[in-house]
Amino acid sequence: MKIVDLFCGAGGFSFGFAPYSSTSHLAIDIDPFVLETYRLNYPESVSLNSNLLDVHSSNIQRTLGARPDVIIASPPCEEFSRANPDSRSTAAERVYGDGSARLLLDTIRIIGDLEPDVFIIENVAALLAKGGKKIVQKEFELVGISEVNFNLVRCHHHGNPSKRLRLFISNLRLELPRRKAPTVIEAIGDLPSLSIYSILSPGQEVPNHEYRPIPKDKLKKVRRTRRGRGAKHFRVSRHRSLPNWVRLYPHRPATSVIGLSRYIHPYENRLLTVREHARLMSYPDSFIFTGPIESQYNQVGESVPPLISQLIAQEVHKYLDTIE
Repeated sequence: MKIVDLFCGAGGFSFGFAPYSSTSHLAIDIDPFVLETYRLNYPESVSLNSNLLDVHSSNIQRTLGARPDVIIASPPCEEFSRANPDSRSTAAERVYGDGSARLLLDTIRIIGDLEPDVFIIENVAALLAKGGKKIVQKEFELVGISEVNFNLVRCHHHGNPSKRLRLFISNLRLELPRRKAPTVIEAIGDLPSLSIYSILSPGQEVPNHEYRPIPKDKLKKVRRTRRGRGAKHFRVSRHRSLPNWVRLYPHRPATSVIGLSRYIHPYENRLLTVREHARLMSYPDSFIFTGPIESQYNQVGESVPPLISQLIAQEVHKYLDTIE
């Protein structure tokens, strides 16, 4: 396959497609930190540090050396997220406004220009609300594409260790196999302990698994925080806030891992490491995250779980075999 990954991030969406694409894989993102991680994990791919607003479709085709077979994309979803205080505005106000939501239009533009056999746009399910679904259908019709499927995927229904409802807009109807999700402790329980007892039994070092010190005032709150409760909250509107620094239940799948989320270990009075977040998003330990620590957490939380990417890539591969 010849693959183009728009808004590639750290590379979660690319993960499942990489075995099929080898060097015919082009990734684009504006964030230099995520591209550092991407390049480390996909050294054979070509990556561009660019704003999609400034990228012409002909440049993509020229860089890739041909028309892509598949375009995958994860345009910014912050303006559609229910955690955003501006999420009460209509989809039209966001998509046709001056914010990052308008990058959805550029994604559709490039798909229309390059006419891949398969396209898949990942975003939050809330994009469909307040007129969003009709806008997406209309914009695709304007570039000559009438068949658009809105696939809602609950990642934990397919084996991801954390709950995550995502929307995949595609010309394919995705039917992913279902499997039981591992619990938190099944996902992270074999990682080396970072409590005081770890000094007595040092284990093998695991990348991105480093202890994060907590200020004394915050540590007191962490110690008092029960499972399912948050030691902190962040306000999303005048009348609504969401819990953060939530202590996880050990024998349940984790709640949704997002860029802003931080979790407390089920048994230890500390925040989860980047590696533990990555485990809860189905990343293998061989996938290394680089850059500032907050960027690393965001890289994990803002990505497509690699397990889901693998299942989608298998569906795409089967489809492409039928049309060759």
